[in-house]
Order: sequence, then C-alpha cells, then structure tokens
Amino acid sequence: MDFFVQLLLFLILPLVLYFAITTFLQFSRSKRHYICPLDSLSDVYTSLLPTDFYTKPQQPGNNDGGYVYASDVPTVLQQLRTVVATLHSQQALASLDPYNLIVIHERLAYTNSCDVVNWFTVQFNLFTGSITALGTATHATLAQDARELRKLGCFALTEKGAGVLSGLLCDTIAYYNSEAKKIVIHTPNEDAKKCWISYAGNSQIEYAVVFAKWCQATVINSSKEVSVNTNIGKLFITPHVVAIVVQIRSNGVILPGISIEECNTRSDFRSNCFGGLTFTDFHTAPENLLDRYCSLDTTTGALQVPDNCPKLFFKLANRLLVGRLCLSGTAIVCAKSALQLVIKKVYNSKRSQFSYITDHIQVMLQQICEMDCYFRRLIKRFQINSSTVTVTNIEELLEKNIDEILLIKAYIPPLCRDIVAKCRELYGAESLLAHTRMAESHAGCYANCLAEGDSVVMAQAFVGQCMRKYKHISLRNWRLLWFMMKILVMVPTSKRIKYINAHQTEIMVVFQQIANGIFQNQGINSSLQSIPVPITKT
Repeated sequence: MDFFVQLLLFLILPLVLYFAITTFLQFSRSKRHYICPLDSLSDVYTSLLPTDFYTKPQQPGNNDGGYVYASDVPTVLQQLRTVVATLHSQQALASLDPYNLIVIHERLAYTNSCDVVNWFTVQFNLFTGSITALGTATHATLAQDARELRKLGCFALTEKGAGVLSGLLCDTIAYYNSEAKKIVIHTPNEDAKKCWISYAGNSQIEYAVVFAKWCQATVINSSKEVSVNTNIGKLFITPHVVAIVVQIRSNGVILPGISIEECNTRSDFRSNCFGGLTFTDFHTAPENLLDRYCSLDTTTGALQVPDNCPKLFFKLANRLLVGRLCLSGTAIVCAKSALQLVIKKVYNSKRSQFSYITDHIQVMLQQICEMDCYFRRLIKRFQINSSTVTVTNIEELLEKNIDEILLIKAYIPPLCRDIVAKCRELYGAESLLAHTRMAESHAGCYANCLAEGDSVVMAQAFVGQCMRKYKHISLRNWRLLWFMMKILVMVPTSKRIKYINAHQTEIMVVFQQIANGIFQNQGINSSLQSIPVPITKT
C-alpha cells in the first residue's frame, strides 16, 4: 500500500508543480499594450480608390457620407482592371513574392470592395502565382498574359467528395495518351467533380489550373496498389498529384469535354459565380503540365518526380500558404475598418456615456492591435530581394515557416469575424451604408476562415511537429492533447482521412487551441479578456 501511495505521489506531484509554475508565470508576466493605426498607412493607398469615390451620389439611408461599392460582374471586373493597371504603373506587380502580395491585398482591402479583393487573390495568387511558381519557361507567356489580365483564370482544387475543410483529397485523374499525344483529364465519379471553384462560373474566365491524381501503366512502389479503368486500358494511380493549366472556354463558350455548373446567386460576393467542373476525357497538350518539380516521359507516360520532392502535392499547394497570409491581412483590415466606423460614431454622440459600448471598443481595439503586432512580426520573414531570390528560394521559405502559416488562419480570421459582428451590433441601425459595409466585411472574414486550402488534412500532417516544437502547450488543454494523441497514435494512417472528415468541427477547435497556445507563448494574448487600452478622444 505504501508503495502504491509513493508511486501515486511520484506521478502526481510533478504535474501539480508544473501546473503551479506555469500558472504563476502566466499571472506574473507583464501585460503588454499594443498600439496600431486603424486607417491606411500612407497616401499611396488612395491611388487604388474607385474613380468616382468622391463624386458618386449618396444613396438613401447613407448617413455617414461613405461610398457604396458596386457588386455586379462588369463593374467589379472593370475596377479590377483599373486597379491592376495602376499597380503596374507603380511597379507593384513586378514580383509576386509573398510579402509583396500581402501588402497589395492590404492596400486593396482598405480601398476596394471584398469582391475586388477576392477576384484579385484568385487571379494573382492562385492562378498566376501557380503558373509562376510551378511552371517553367514554357509557361512564361501565359503567366505574363495573366499578370496583365489578358487571360483570366481560376484554381480548380476542391472536389465535392472532399469539401473545403479537407480539400487536399483529389480523385480527378490525369494520364498520358501516347497515341493522341495528349494528357487526358477525367472525372471518374460524382465525388471527384471540382466543386465551389471561385469564378469558374463566370463566362469571362477562360483558363483553370486543374489538380489531378496522376495515373500510368507502371506501378510506383507502394504498399497499396490502386488501379483505374481508362479509355486506353487499365492504369495504376500514383501517389502524386499534378497541376495542369487548361483552357476551359473560348470566347465565353465552354470547350468540349468540360461541363460547368453555375452555383446559385448569393447575398455576398455576388460578382463571384462559383462553378462545378466535370471533365469527360478532356484532352490537353503535354506542355500544359506545370513541370517545375516533375517531368513527363512521353514514351511511357510515366511521371518523373525528383527524390527531393517526395510530397509533390505540398509543393503544389504552397500558393495556399501564401493565401493564408494574404487573407489574414485582409481580415485585419476589415476588422480595423469596422471598428473605425464604430469609434467615429460613438465618440461623436452620446453613446460614449455608456460603459458597455466603450468597454467593448477598448477590448476590440486591443485585440486588433495584438493581432496586427504578431502579423507584422510574422510577415517580416518574407521580406526578400525579389531580384536575387529564385522561385525555389521562396518555396523553401514558405515550407520553413509552414507550421505558423498553417495555424494563423485558426487565429486571426475567426477573431476578426467576431470583432466585425460585435461592431455591427454596437453601431446600431441608423445607417444603411455602414450596415452594408459591415455585412460585406463580416462575410469576407467568414470566407477567410475557410478559403485558401484551410484543410485539416494538411494541418494534421504538421500537428505533431508543432506539438514537439512548442513545449509550452499547457496540460489544461487536455482535450487538445487527448484528441491529437488519438489521431496520431490510435488511428491507423490508412483511416485518418475518414476519421478527420467525420470529426471536422472538433478538429478545427483543436487547431484554434494550438494557435492560441503558440501565440500566447510569444506574448500575444487576444482572448476576450484582453486588457483594455484607454482611447484618447480626438
């Protein structure tokens, strides 16, 4: 009995001591106060405003003298062309490196509608960025046309059977037909249909970067051989996913072998007509394979992948990592803009007498500044000399910081979404314009929580690395520790994808816990109990 008690004390006392020390350190750590501007940082931002920003007549119910952005497709596209022409004249689009894209997204978020920002990120980060990062000299002309908006495209990754939370599942197949000397793209079943592809339903979009699982006659060493029947016979599915840039329309007409289903009209992002793409033995030239990290043997139809790229899919998905940073930046801008409207109204009215309102404003201001402080610290890592740095260097930089990039959207966009929602509540119902703008910002933050490959499958691959790297994860997060242990230890590798798909809500909660733990350990604390910062009335 004494031995049992001693053993129990031996096991419990270190845990109690650990909990006591960590609790003491948390309470004794000095509280930081953060200061950040809520408006744009320089006059260069105004150059991206719509041309009629100061002359457009005010609409009924517009009490605060603001601007109502258009959301119809022709107007949004024309504004996008105007913005891009301005950016080209400023040499701002000379490089599509991560830091430059983040800065441009912030400039657009301050001055334009979410529709323009959304179309810009699809065209320049996902479509053009993929061609630039994954393609070679063969694709240089197309990349330049895309930069200048002569070619508009989309990013066809998500499939119906995967969904946005596990978008790295890919059942669309591609293989080489040696007789036709063409690559064939095919949708084998309903679940493999490309679904919710931004702008694929817009008739102006003529190109798409399509992700597909490569199939060939030879078997790649694998513990599990999977075959598929094609129009050239039986082929084996490889573990590699390839990116192929294909033309899907010509002068607005959908090409043979492709069917596009348009999604229904929505209340937000009305210029973005989502589309579902189905390929039926669609033929495209082998030159359209984005082959920076792979090559095609046109004799055997086999895909050659270098030994240093065993996980080819993660190379292809690096644009999603850049997107996480860009959309986190725009989410902060949305929250700043909404809070600025509230502060302007409250402190110019008798509402400033109500502590309920002012206390919430102070808490939200501190939260935004904390997020902004961490975000600035993070993106400094991506400040590079684009004239001397190669595409490969940029990809390596992204992969080096992949753990924090993967988790940043579990931290910033959800909190920004909550801030905008609270701002809508505090503002009241006196201004139709403010509510329209805040509703758009709220929808933008919500979309940022899901967009850009917010895949639990991708994040799960790096959770073990994060848990080993950040030793500060508290025992109080027992749910996190237990759930991740259950996935990494108890769930067989072959069943993890199905398990994750069945527990997506719980997975996202776990990732938010990891993100909060990481950022709090770095002195960033953005919980709802943040220390209020006094605001000086101007």
